[in-house]
Amino acid sequence: MNRVIYCIIIVLGSLFLFTANMKAQCGIENKQFQSGEVLNYDLYFKYGIIYKKAGVASLTVTDRMFAEKEAYNLRLTARSTGLIKSFFTVNDTLTSVTTKDLVPLRYNKDAHEDDDHTVERATYTYSDGSVTLRNINKRNGRLRYDTTFVTNNCMYDVISIIYYARTLDFSQMKKGDRKTVSFFAGRRMMNMKIEHQGIESVKANDGREYKCVKLALIGKAAAFEDENEAMKVYLTNDRNRIPVRIESKLKIGTARVVMKNYRGQRN
Repeated sequence: MNRVIYCIIIVLGSLFLFTANMKAQCGIENKQFQSGEVLNYDLYFKYGIIYKKAGVASLTVTDRMFAEKEAYNLRLTARSTGLIKSFFTVNDTLTSVTTKDLVPLRYNKDAHEDDDHTVERATYTYSDGSVTLRNINKRNGRLRYDTTFVTNNCMYDVISIIYYARTLDFSQMKKGDRKTVSFFAGRRMMNMKIEHQGIESVKANDGREYKCVKLALIGKAAAFEDENEAMKVYLTNDRNRIPVRIESKLKIGTARVVMKNYRGQRN
């Protein structure tokens, strides 16, 4: 079920030292979203050829203060519903805190899945042109891992990478072009490639059809050569870049997230 939550889709404790050098490298001009944006989704599983509704999810953007600076609070909430809930319950909240120009500062995960409660706390520290990320994961109060990554590249988590992808200038990209970013998932650091796969019309659950930029997010573990497509993301081909549909293959089928309504758009 964690892969399903991550594919939404793919869509999320300490004070930090902000250096001018790192902010110049990682800062992004955001013209696509603003505080107050709310995106609501339906979540489906596909077994064989049939999709079954499995839950609901939402992505929200709010303002907050962090280390005495204005910041964004990017939050994903997801919960199971219907038949799925009768044999597997999910109530998850994933939060990414970033600067106003989308430099990641903190990532939190609180996942209640059946009788398990998983807590993950990741902190980003910037210094001398590099970023250090410490990620601590506990399940039911017991430490699972305490991992530290250091890289000279900008690094994103499963929530902030969705908003990063929305800011890309697709007018300067053609089908097949890729953008590579560093990305962490659990105890692994990966090189995530965002591939432009053209323009496609996609129907949402509000009854409307949207012309979308189709992206493939392709993961590659830092120590290995093999690439695996993690998910497909369909963003409206307008100034808002709203994720309309996100798809991911699972071991037992396929997960799909479909937008049902939205409010508070910037454009």
